[in-house]
Amino acid sequence: MENLPFKIDNNDYVKLPRSIKTALVDGYLKFEEYSVLVWLWVNANPRNGRAQVSYAGLSKDFKEKYSKNHINRLMLNLKRKKWVWFAGQQGRRSSFHVDIGNYPLSDGTFKYIEHRFEQKSGRSVDATDEQSLAEAPTEVGDVRQKLESDKNALVERFSFTSESSSGRSPKNDNEKENKNNRSTRRPVRSFSPRTFEEEKCLEIARYLEEVDMSFMLSALRKHGLAKLEQTYKLMRDSPERSIQKKGAYFNSLLTIAGESG
Repeated sequence: MENLPFKIDNNDYVKLPRSIKTALVDGYLKFEEYSVLVWLWVNANPRNGRAQVSYAGLSKDFKEKYSKNHINRLMLNLKRKKWVWFAGQQGRRSSFHVDIGNYPLSDGTFKYIEHRFEQKSGRSVDATDEQSLAEAPTEVGDVRQKLESDKNALVERFSFTSESSSGRSPKNDNEKENKNNRSTRRPVRSFSPRTFEEEKCLEIARYLEEVDMSFMLSALRKHGLAKLEQTYKLMRDSPERSIQKKGAYFNSLLTIAGESG
């Protein structure tokens, strides 16, 4: 048996509750959220149950497997689920403190953060983070509001019952672009994402029942992942069963987002 390349220090350890594993198994935590939470747990100060981190630093800690923006989203998810608490970081790039709920402190007590989420002035403390995905600027919230206002009209336009869509092919409008670029086709079924952004584009393409990744990758370069995810969420919140042409509907929502951005 080969020796480990490092020596385990039995005097340096932290208590990690099995309930975190249970939360993962039962679906209350996604694996990425679980990984970040455990990392915060291991790096927290045992005297106050607090870790000092930055989104860029966490991305480097995970060997850049997760982008800074993705780490941002995971941290907000953990805060929304009340595993951790931290002050709003909109517009800040420096490190910040993260309080970890129920962390076992060195004095034998536990870290409690429930009071952090109590309502203040009729609004919860973490409601600000719910306004936008990944601490997005205020104008992104305005884009989402405009998309919401135009959504119903687009649903009608691309629904089975819409007169404007009768007589038109049910194929996605995006396929026209794909057919004009057969030499660069990248089939969805065989596409292998190399980054988190491409992995998210593949997820959206499958939802839209696309056969080629060309449109999604082009949209990623043109609009960025944030707008794609906002449009994806907005579409999933629509009455999906009435949408006849998912790709065309998605493209219309994305175009509105682009014009508003």
